[in-house]
Amino acid sequence: MEKARITDNSIGVDIGGTHTDLIVATADGLTRSKAFTTHDDYSRGIFDALDVAAQSLAVSTEELVRSCSTFINSSTIVTNAVTELRGAKVGVLITRGFKDTFRIARGARKADYDDHKQTTPPEVVARDCIEEVTERSLVDGTSPVALDEDDVRSAVKRLKARGVEAYAVCYLWSFGAPAHEQRTRELILEEDPDAVVMLSSEVHPVIRETERFFTAVFNCLSHRGATRFVDQISMELRKRGFTGTPSFFQGIGGSISGDAVESRPMSMLASGPAGGVMGAAALAARIGLTDVLVGDMGGTSFDTALLHGLEPTIAKRVSIGQMQTGTDIIDVVSVGSGGGSLAWIDARGVPQVGPESAGSTPGPVCYGRGGTEPTVTDATMTLGLIDPDNYLAGRHQLDRGAAVNAIREKIAEPLGWTPEQAAAGIYDLAVVNMSNALRTVSIERGHDPRAFSFFAYGGGLGLFAVEVGRRLGCAETVIPDNCSAFSAQGVLMADYVRQYNRTINWVMADGTQVDRVNAVLAEMRTAAVADASQDGIHEADLSFSVTGEGCFAGQVWEISVPLPDRDLTAEDGRQLSADFPSIYERAYGEGTAWVDAPATLVNIGVKASFRRPKPQTREAEPLSDAAAPEAISHREVFLPSERRLQSIPVYSEAGFVPGAAVPGPCIIDVGDTTVYIPTGATCQRDRYFNFRIPS
Repeated sequence: MEKARITDNSIGVDIGGTHTDLIVATADGLTRSKAFTTHDDYSRGIFDALDVAAQSLAVSTEELVRSCSTFINSSTIVTNAVTELRGAKVGVLITRGFKDTFRIARGARKADYDDHKQTTPPEVVARDCIEEVTERSLVDGTSPVALDEDDVRSAVKRLKARGVEAYAVCYLWSFGAPAHEQRTRELILEEDPDAVVMLSSEVHPVIRETERFFTAVFNCLSHRGATRFVDQISMELRKRGFTGTPSFFQGIGGSISGDAVESRPMSMLASGPAGGVMGAAALAARIGLTDVLVGDMGGTSFDTALLHGLEPTIAKRVSIGQMQTGTDIIDVVSVGSGGGSLAWIDARGVPQVGPESAGSTPGPVCYGRGGTEPTVTDATMTLGLIDPDNYLAGRHQLDRGAAVNAIREKIAEPLGWTPEQAAAGIYDLAVVNMSNALRTVSIERGHDPRAFSFFAYGGGLGLFAVEVGRRLGCAETVIPDNCSAFSAQGVLMADYVRQYNRTINWVMADGTQVDRVNAVLAEMRTAAVADASQDGIHEADLSFSVTGEGCFAGQVWEISVPLPDRDLTAEDGRQLSADFPSIYERAYGEGTAWVDAPATLVNIGVKASFRRPKPQTREAEPLSDAAAPEAISHREVFLPSERRLQSIPVYSEAGFVPGAAVPGPCIIDVGDTTVYIPTGATCQRDRYFNFRIPS
């Protein structure tokens, strides 16, 4: 094997619930690898995947790591911590009289009309770990009630005695008057020097105490795990000779340093799905598409999002269960329909798929790692869609007999079906679950999926992609090159990004307030430059964009308001005020604008970006007369749609040149994943080595 040119390489990693995916970008192109996720120590899974990549490149792992200048990682560690409410023991110091803010949570309710099914939010912080402090600030920034420092010291001593590891300081109106929170941090560290302290006025300096307070608490909760993760990865990389600074991916898209993660762990919420979306945006731009639905099926879940005009939708103030936060992420809908999602029969005798998952440990039954409950992967194994001798490029032998037996015992026999019929039913349920998730981000939000292409990636989606795209009526289904590790590739395609938000409450027609608004903008830009400098990025290399959120005076929620990427003028304010009714009616319909109320710009945001160098993906001129590849074998498959057994051809990705096409039903063996082309579909490979299947 020819040794790869090892010069200035990049590594992208996506740690999922079942597999850890990795992409190495060298001067010769991209090399992908995959290993089982090791939940007791995530770094082991990363280096297992690195070992595989190094073997492919005919170098040692240490040599590969030493050659890299860039390492970017996305993971589920913060998502897991906050959704499972497992992490550091958190104590809260809160304005006296507001101890019940977390319990009330703005009257959080489920989307269910039956009051008997309503439940209160879980207690994120133990009741005896919330301490009230005498202090009070007002919306205008003044503080009529001084901070009682003895209150703070006494509260910290009690919390420390209860084993609190991290302190969230949550004072009312602190986003406008942060001095009390800042002084409280000093007092906490005097009493407990090793403590982690998060100020609500720093992690989310935006109006609404519920979101601000929960954001501070969740940053505390996830801090210990995120810090250990960052430190462990950094240490293991240094051991192997890495001289750069590892970067970590954010849920809003874009990478930041480990130090930034430690100060705001919640920035990594939903970072894995965000990597795939950013990779899809880069690929869509390259092949000339602007409107794309994306789907990522891993071992645990199916994640989907929508790109309109190549821009992902941003979910503002994302909720975690019934708890609202101030964190913004790329708007991703997730359902429990991954390869490891469990198949089961409910109390009514109806088969179901997910949301519980077998993960990587014990994993699907066919993995032979202790799993006993049938999963979606076991169903595809029973159907004959997966080669048991070639899983993870042959590194892990699968047990088809065990999968068939589990399907028979747990699903088929109770329903009076054969194992193959039961497996086909599980396959259909997985397709329906994924299709419904895609409808949520498209039809339910006013987009017609027939005008979109469907980008399908992840280790498992190649088996389902065409059927999912058909159900939505998408123009075509695109299975990208390196689809099995596409989210890892995506983190290398995104830029450095930092987002800063502040509440300003500017009545836009009032030009006398514009200097105050520009002063806030200047503060945010200064903070962005300082943070970028700590991450090794020069001010001259940064670009800035400004966003706003406005409403009519007296309204509770805001809508996005376009702002120029510069300092504002009094004339800008008057124009924005005049334009706001039409902006509002575009969102809510003609005649809905409250024209007699002043238009107010409530929040303003600054996004700082640095354009990272992107790895080069492969390209070839497609052959107009390219012959279809020769089948490397034929496989007996129980076709899930037709419910019948048929011998179908299997093609190797290596022999599938750009321009070539094959009709379904067939299987394309991609080494570390499998693509299934059903009856009536035709798959062609484009010049960028993507598989494209028109509807």
